Parts: sequence; structure tokens; C-alpha cells
Amino acid sequence: MKVAQAISRALVSEGVTLCAGIAGQSIWPVIDAIGDCEEVSLMYARQERVAFDICDGFARASGNPAVVFTDAGPAAANLMGGIVNSWGDSVPVLFLAGHNERTKVASKFTKEIPFLDLFSPVSKWSAMIDDPSKVAETLRRAFMHMRTGRPGPVALGVPVDVAQMEVGNFEYLPVSPRPRVRSGADPDAIDAALDLIANAERPYVYVGAGVLFSEASEELVRFAELLTLPVATTLNGKSAFPENHRLALGIGGFGRASYGSLPATVLGESADVILTVGCGFKQHAIVARPSQRTRHIQVDVDPTEVNRDHVADVAILGDAKVVLRQLAEAAQARLPAARLEPVERRFTELAELNKRWAAACEPLLGSDETPINPFRVTREFMKLVDPGETIVLHDAGTVRGTTSQHYMAPRPRSFLGFGVQSAMGWSLGAAIGAKKAQPDKLVTAFIGEEALNETAMDIETSIRNNAPILVIVKNNRRVPDQDGGKSKKLAVARFKQGVDICALATALGAKAYRIEKPGDLAGTLSAAIATVRGGQTAVVEVMTARINGSLHHLWDPKAKAGRGEGG
Repeated sequence: MKVAQAISRALVSEGVTLCAGIAGQSIWPVIDAIGDCEEVSLMYARQERVAFDICDGFARASGNPAVVFTDAGPAAANLMGGIVNSWGDSVPVLFLAGHNERTKVASKFTKEIPFLDLFSPVSKWSAMIDDPSKVAETLRRAFMHMRTGRPGPVALGVPVDVAQMEVGNFEYLPVSPRPRVRSGADPDAIDAALDLIANAERPYVYVGAGVLFSEASEELVRFAELLTLPVATTLNGKSAFPENHRLALGIGGFGRASYGSLPATVLGESADVILTVGCGFKQHAIVARPSQRTRHIQVDVDPTEVNRDHVADVAILGDAKVVLRQLAEAAQARLPAARLEPVERRFTELAELNKRWAAACEPLLGSDETPINPFRVTREFMKLVDPGETIVLHDAGTVRGTTSQHYMAPRPRSFLGFGVQSAMGWSLGAAIGAKKAQPDKLVTAFIGEEALNETAMDIETSIRNNAPILVIVKNNRRVPDQDGGKSKKLAVARFKQGVDICALATALGAKAYRIEKPGDLAGTLSAAIATVRGGQTAVVEVMTARINGSLHHLWDPKAKAGRGEGG
């Protein structure tokens, strides 16, 4: 057996079912071997960066790694925008990069780059398979890195001459089918955290994507219900807690986020104890911190995250699923029965805050203005789908705020949020990957006009690979009429001449629709959804107003409404 066949055999035994990329001379031996495996769907993309996004979306939707492949040198460099996105959001993707012969890798040979120097800083782990004896060890370590602790992408280089060498009697024992390796918390820290929560008057829980990757939603719901704890999520963590639950706050912050709902913001800023689980405390997740009087309990599986941005009163190092289970078991064992009864005043307060939130947002969600209010697009879409059978993705720019704040995600991974790097155009490729992971779901990407233009060629990839998706373009392209003269030339250059999105989508094989009036939203979106369910990718261009995605100004007189981002 040659190294290329050994790699393919190891990937199959680890449960890999999707590989995506663009092939070339140096990676062909490996791709040929993977292509011989019936268990793996091999997807050819139009650009390397989107191939990585496809694998990223697959991993977010399934919880399992996919494999992206490229040729040597500039081909590998082309996917940098994809891997930094996965690195920032801690998404497990395996990157296999072809190389020249191993003796030429470090010599600045044609189509060669300092691979490990470039990709190590944006990978959880990176290595070069420069000898046949290293295949089993390297791949096993790669999957251990992706499946334990805080996940992230792994980058492996494969020189073409090594790929064609004999590996001898190859034996590989996979780690993926085995029980997941998890770490528990210090019992003393559990007791200390429980004491703070049990005695709190206004406790608040704020969770991130760590809950999703740990598959800890069931434990989170159980613990929240046990102590009547209101729960908010980060944008990346949206869907970790069912948003149709009585204790759900939607997107929140510590204690305020850019896109935080009114209930999450009010409770977050007034909390006396905040429990955070698997949060990265990034820019959009925190725009204002809680009071210094607020006590903080931090749970994270990554020791580099603990006490990094905010010193916790109680720091707990451990896997979210295990720690939440420990907290629930300790509460049932230690607390009096009366403390475990539902706290009705919290439900009442939350219901009142939700009413205020709905009233404040109604002028946006129900707007009849033209150009169409982008919040109205989200509401009309929600009326037409079953959120439990749908996966929604958002892109960078204002589309993230106008989509994520009001779409209700009832199940884990029914909404795929991203945002640390905010690579424009991510949602198109990620939606294709999500469709491959969950083929029975209606997968919908909400994207802006600029972001779509960065990755639009891969609309054809969804069609060629039998991954029909719905792409809703909130197109706010226009010459701004209130730029204060500061950016007039740039504004005209940026917005006056635009791509005919419907013509482009049609040329690439999709069914295209255009909506200019709010009264046409329901009928046209219904037609597009039917198209996708019938097996064809659909692109819907909605001409929208250009407004800010943050809504704090609706209820906070100190907050200001901006014109909004691009995207």
C-alpha cells in the first residue's frame, strides 16, 4: 500500500464522509485514493477558500470534521480566508495540502511556500507527513486534536513523492469511533459556583459555541430549568439553547452585545451572578461589561481562555457537557426542595421584557417601506418554514444583525452563526456543507450583495454536487444619500455599478427571483422554497434598505442608530 492509500483508509476509518477542494499535480495521488472510497463524497469547488467554507459548514452542522484539499503553494494560500474563519470560531476541519518532493519543500521551489510557518498560527495543530512511517501517528494525532478540548482546524502537508511511497504493513486504529475524551471540573469549584447561583437574586447564564461543540444543550436545559435560570447565547452559540423555551433570552452579552435582545441586555446588565459557558468574549459578544459588583462564574475547556479577558470569581476548567451535568447533580443533592421549585417571578419578568422587545421591533418587522426593511425579510421567511427542519446561516455585515436577532432556532445547529473573523461570503460555501451534512433540511443562507460577489461562482458548485440551497440576498446596494461628503467618491465607485445577481445566478444554473416590494415577499419566498425542496438551488435578491443591524437605540435613549455596515 502506498501512503496515499493509507491516508484514504485512515480517513474512512475515522468516519470522514466529505472531502472538498481543488486538485493539482502535487495532491492528485491522495485525491485519487480518496476518490476510490465509496464512503466519501468528493466535492470539487470553484475556489479553495470556498472549499474550506464547505467543510466548515459541514462540521458546524454535523459536529464531525470534513477534509479540504489543495495543490501546493498559491493553491494552499488561496484558502487562508477559510482556515482563519474556522480557527477563529474553533471549527474542526482537516486541511491536506499537496507539496513538491520533500527535498524541495524548504528550498523556495516553484509553487512552494513555508507551509508550517504560515498555517501553524491559524491551526490547532500542523505537521508535515514527510516519511511513510509517520502516516498513522500524524493522522491519529490530527483527529485527537479535532475531537478533544477546544476544537479547531488541523493543517497537514503531504509531499507528492511521499504520497507515492510504499508504507509497508499499514495498521491504523481510529480514535473517532471511541468515546469522546472529556474532562470534568474540580468538585470544590462546582460547590463554589453552586453557592453563588443558589444565593443570587438575579442570576443569568450566557453560553457560546462551546456548548454546541460539546453537545451539551440537553444538560444546559436541564440545569437552567432546575434553578430557573434565564439563558442567552452568543451569536456563534445561537441554537445551543432552544429559543422557544420560556427561559430563552435570544442573543445576549456580558452584559451587552452588539446584537443583544432587549430581554438579554436588561437581565445581563442587572445580573448579580453571571455563569458563562464556552464563551470567547469577542467584539460583537461584548460591547459593555456588567457592573463590578456582578459575580462571574466562568466555564471553559480551554485553559488559555480562563481569566483571560475578565478575572472570574469562580473559574471552572472542563468540558461543558460534563460540568453542566456536575452542576445539576450537585444542585439536586445539596439544595433544599424549595430552591428547586420554579421561580415564577422570573418567568413573569421575562414575559414582560419579551412584550417590550416585540413592541419595539414591530415597526421594523412589519414595515411596508420601500426599499424593503431587511428585518421584514426575516419575519416573512420565518412564517413560511418549520425552524426545526431548517438550517439558517448569516453572513458578514448588517445581514448578520437583521437575520440573527429575530430568527428563532429551536434545536442545536438549526442556526449556524459565525463572526470572529467574519470572512465575507462564508455563508454560501458553509450552506453547501451544511446541506451535505443534513440533506433533509432546508438550508438557507442570508447574505449581502458584496459578500455574495466574493464567492458567487460556487453557486454552480451546489448544483453540480446535488446540494440544493436557498440563498437570500439582502441587497442594500445604493449610493448613500447621507455620507457627509466624507466618502462620496468611494460610495459611488462601490455602489453605483453592481452585478446583475439574478442574471449571474441563472447563468450558473440556479433559479433566480427578485423582490422589490414588501407585498411580494411571501409569495416569492414560497416559490423559492418550493424550488429548493424540488432539488434546485434558488437565489432570491431582495432590494432592501440600508440600516443598522443593532437595535439598542429602540429602547435605550443613550444608544445611537448608525447607518449600518456593508456586506
